[in-house]
Amino acid sequence: DFPGCFEARGKMAMAAAVLIVGFGLVGIAFALYLFSQLRKISLHKEGDKEDEKDGFLLAQASEEGHGNKGMKVCLQRMRQIHRDIRDGAKAFLYAEYMMCLAFVVAFGLLVLGTVSHVGPGEWDMQQGTLTALSFAVGALTSMVSGYLGMMVAVYANARTTISAMETPTSLAWKSSFNAAFRAGGVMGFALTGLALLVLYTLINLYAGYYDATTAEGALKLFECIAGFGLGGSAIALFGRVGGGIYTKAADVGADLAGKVVAGIPEDDPRNPA
Repeated sequence: DFPGCFEARGKMAMAAAVLIVGFGLVGIAFALYLFSQLRKISLHKEGDKEDEKDGFLLAQASEEGHGNKGMKVCLQRMRQIHRDIRDGAKAFLYAEYMMCLAFVVAFGLLVLGTVSHVGPGEWDMQQGTLTALSFAVGALTSMVSGYLGMMVAVYANARTTISAMETPTSLAWKSSFNAAFRAGGVMGFALTGLALLVLYTLINLYAGYYDATTAEGALKLFECIAGFGLGGSAIALFGRVGGGIYTKAADVGADLAGKVVAGIPEDDPRNPA
């Protein structure tokens, strides 16, 4: 019963589409929900306001004290450090992603040439072009996810600190853990939801070039789609290696500054670096 077979296959395809798109959207929606919970954590305590430009100067000019005055100085310094970290993270990502874009262009051309060459004197430019496009889309998806993860992490670090200042101690542990865990959840759910939707869109676009109902067409289609994973993994490697070098340089720099400038001994808790 060929009509019945095609009808059943169509229903299965529709159900799969609903599940894939639905779970992708649910992941992104849940990431937005977690971020909304983070936004509820204010970096300002009641009655504590500062000027964005002069806050750190005001904090430096203030004497170290106890009680509300000391807490105000502490919060002002924390907000300034938070802004400095945010600016540094943006500068690092900009510099890294400029190099990543150059790599994507160069390696994408290499993928185009190698995949298109199917034999001596034989070229399949369609397959090479689609594979190179998948590579570029995967790389851009990974870059967007990396930027989102970095910005959310920077956004949450000071808010986790604020949460750890709650009283009693049991509430501080709970609040700070929830803040950090939700920040990680934003990255995780947004990344998986976005990647799922982009990958599904690519597959449907490429289905217009290859007949996925045949073994040969499906094989070629998913050989082209394999470029998506290659692009995402390549940028993830840049983020892991480049980010590791950046953080280690920052760690060593802070450690040396603590010893030489501030005179803080080795492994002193006042210098977490």
